[in-house]
Amino acid sequence: MPTAKASVSKVTILASSWFTRPTCVVAADLVGKILCRQLIDSDGNVKTLRLRISETEAYIGDEDGSVQAHVGTRTKRGDIMYEQGGIFYIYLTYGVHHMLNLVSGKAQSPESVLIRAGFLIDNSDHSDADSSTDNSGNNKKLTPVQQLKQFAGPGKLTKHLQIDRTLSGLAIDPESNLWIEDDECTPPVSLRPRIGIDYAGEAKDWLLRYVWTDHPSLSKK
Repeated sequence: MPTAKASVSKVTILASSWFTRPTCVVAADLVGKILCRQLIDSDGNVKTLRLRISETEAYIGDEDGSVQAHVGTRTKRGDIMYEQGGIFYIYLTYGVHHMLNLVSGKAQSPESVLIRAGFLIDNSDHSDADSSTDNSGNNKKLTPVQQLKQFAGPGKLTKHLQIDRTLSGLAIDPESNLWIEDDECTPPVSLRPRIGIDYAGEAKDWLLRYVWTDHPSLSKK
């Protein structure tokens, strides 16, 4: 598995101002950061899941055809993307999957970073998603490969982390029970075209997907 250096002694919580930087810089720098989600599991226990981010996509304003498809006439939902960076924008796609976006850049330009994939780190709590039910109704532990793939895709990621539109508009902050930590992990990052935006004209080919090079947790190479 591809590895990257990380500091075991220095962990910081990213402040809202970190997300006001240029969106492409934010998207690239988020690869290797830790997405933290505090939730209550099926037994009523409070847990904190820590997911190392391995794949992001940048959406960079009015000239980006994929952004226009979402914000177009500036509906109340899309208005969130015009806010200053540092809040969540979560929307439902195909009526099924929630997409976790981090609003980025300066105010009045619709920009955000979509979190596409990641994997649980060693000091993470574990959730109900770490086991599956076989045809006989018995629970069985996921293999290491299955564990890496359970967050491979934005819909899978939000499902397992219990992220939905109730978080949209909240600050990227522990008080929202969803935040980003930095332990100085520095993985190799490669650029790829974004996924599922064939409607976006020339923007569909822009290299705005940032991936941890060759990592097995990616939604797509």
